[in-house]
Amino acid sequence: MVKESLREKIAAANEKALAAMLSCQPVWVDVRSALDVLPGMTANTVLHAGPPIAWEKMCGPQRRGVIDAVIYEGLANTRQSAKALVENGEIHIAPCHDYNAVGGMAGITSASTPMAVVRDEASGKEGYSQLFQGPRGQLQNRDDYNKAAIRQWRWIETVLGPALQAAIRARGGLDVRNLTAKALQMGDECHNRNSAGSALLFLAMTPSLIRSCPASTVLTECIEYLASADQFSLCISMAAAKVSANAAKGVPYSTIVTAMARNGVEFGIKVSGLDEQWFTGPANRIEGLYFSSEWSDKDSVPDLGDSAIMETVGLGGHVQAAAPALQQFVGGSMARAIELTEEMRQITCGVDDAYRIPNLDFAAAPVGTDIRKVVQTGVTPVIDTAIAHKKGGVIGAGQTRAPLECFNKALLAYSDRYRSKQ
Repeated sequence: MVKESLREKIAAANEKALAAMLSCQPVWVDVRSALDVLPGMTANTVLHAGPPIAWEKMCGPQRRGVIDAVIYEGLANTRQSAKALVENGEIHIAPCHDYNAVGGMAGITSASTPMAVVRDEASGKEGYSQLFQGPRGQLQNRDDYNKAAIRQWRWIETVLGPALQAAIRARGGLDVRNLTAKALQMGDECHNRNSAGSALLFLAMTPSLIRSCPASTVLTECIEYLASADQFSLCISMAAAKVSANAAKGVPYSTIVTAMARNGVEFGIKVSGLDEQWFTGPANRIEGLYFSSEWSDKDSVPDLGDSAIMETVGLGGHVQAAAPALQQFVGGSMARAIELTEEMRQITCGVDDAYRIPNLDFAAAPVGTDIRKVVQTGVTPVIDTAIAHKKGGVIGAGQTRAPLECFNKALLAYSDRYRSKQ
């Protein structure tokens, strides 16, 4: 019997991992609190975006967010006492990804946070994402940022969350993959631009909201909110992307990336054949456009958030050509948008036939980032993202790149594990 080569084992493993990712059937089925649905979640746990990071090294938005969450959950009354609980180890801080969840920007998720629940109808497994916390620009850098944020969290927990829970249950779920495919045809890349996806979601959910909302004031507030939140569909898409990426995890010999996430200090990746190990490098600066002339690079933090889960499943920067309007943030062009998508084809293992790019004659989206191809070509994933202020809030949008260091470290670890088995 001829011994299978390492190259052949990798090819078979990547085919298996990619097939698992693409066979996922994500359906938004519920909204429930983090304490109710996240495996291992406790009352004194606060989650954050990105790979693991020590409290002392956290960027400003995450540190402030953790303290706000401790106060919000009633675990402390002041910022000083909340900080003391954290520093004494009485608050458990961990990445959202460790709890099968994802969180936009700082990713702060505590026990009462309402989570979008997306179930893979093929396997019954679930992925989770916090609900979108406000229309872009609503919670920017202001003196009362923390108070405004907490008021918004309270409204989402007590008004929007229950209303969406009743509506999505009454509707019997929403096919996220179908919604994403339609949004791509309408000019979204489903990370930085979600105008079409949010409009489609609004149209799909409004009848159920009307039927299930107990009071007209609640209905009015929810309708007005969803009508103005053109990024709302991202939280649903992120939960769907998380459960899809999870489907590709744990395939021996696979070199496909199953997570990409940023904490404002480091960028981290996970690889299918390397289990749950994080490989990190410095988070890069974001090239983009600030929403006000009062802001500049000195006000912002490096790349931040779990939303790169969208690029992990072949959306966002991978399908930049579907949303050329985003090139306005970086002074680019239609030609540049096409060039970026073609670059992503150089570092991926396959395509997603369900996701088509109209501006490329409906070519299928590249998917399945391969650490070997990244290292070989030196081309790293392009990430569409927002820009966070050091004190919290979104102040701009643009693009960045994953650092090559992550992939170099992952490939070295891969070699250590698998070449010894040959």
